[in-house]
Amino acid sequence: MNTLEYVAAFFGVVSVYLSVKQNIWSWPTAIVNVGLYAFVFHASRLYADMGLQVIYVIVSFYGWYQ
Repeated sequence: MNTLEYVAAFFGVVSVYLSVKQNIWSWPTAIVNVGLYAFVFHASRLYADMGLQVIYVIVSFYGWYQ
């Protein structure tokens, strides 16, 4: 694993923790998490997984908006 994957996993754990606590900051941390994983999947040439991360970013922005 490279550093980017560790940072993405860290933001994922923080996002889940904040989600359990029902904190509004779970949405921006989720956006950072899936955004970083999109870069990781692109570098690994996993384009379908990268596309799924883009959908997750859109859904996270919608959730944050709501």
